[in-house]
Amino acid sequence: MIIKRVLIIMLALLWLISFIQIFSVPPYIGDIFEIYKSGYFKVLERNMYIITDSFLHIKTMTKPEYAWIYLDDLQKRSGISIAVYDAQGNLIKAPGMSEIVNNTEIMNVCNDIKPQAQFTVSGRLYHGIIPVYRKSECNFCHQPSQKPLLGVITYAIPFDGYIYYTSERIILFTIITFAISIMLFVVIRWNPYKDIKELFDKK
Repeated sequence: MIIKRVLIIMLALLWLISFIQIFSVPPYIGDIFEIYKSGYFKVLERNMYIITDSFLHIKTMTKPEYAWIYLDDLQKRSGISIAVYDAQGNLIKAPGMSEIVNNTEIMNVCNDIKPQAQFTVSGRLYHGIIPVYRKSECNFCHQPSQKPLLGVITYAIPFDGYIYYTSERIILFTIITFAISIMLFVVIRWNPYKDIKELFDKK
């Protein structure tokens, strides 16, 4: 009976937490981002990769300075923040213009054996750090002897929390709450003593 009570208490707490989250109470996105990533954020990530590919294409196929002009125009029109760093973690403001900065996150990515893209939520901004690896066409400007990582591009994109809070999040927690409700109903009706008694009666 103790096990049944513990299960009921645990499921009741989970049900309460899930039910409250349907109404988007704090701490909002950060509470489930590590467990479940909304499709809304995956779209933002895809946009980051598209911008990165466009930047590299412009830098390779035309003049390098045009690539930074492209990023500058994009930031002014879209209100996003984009920064380019080399493999040593230096900020590249324009071709041939670098600035030494002490950014721990950037340095960790640059010094990683196998750098991976990183995405985090901070307030109303969705941050991304995307490693840029050398391709065959990059050998025109970069020495083939250099390590595969050429640098990283960082993004800070404002996102519309209303879209996330009022659609996908509500659906997600409604389903979770319903599933917990069924589990809670089953546990409440569960009678372990009756099952044991029936087992002995059959013998």
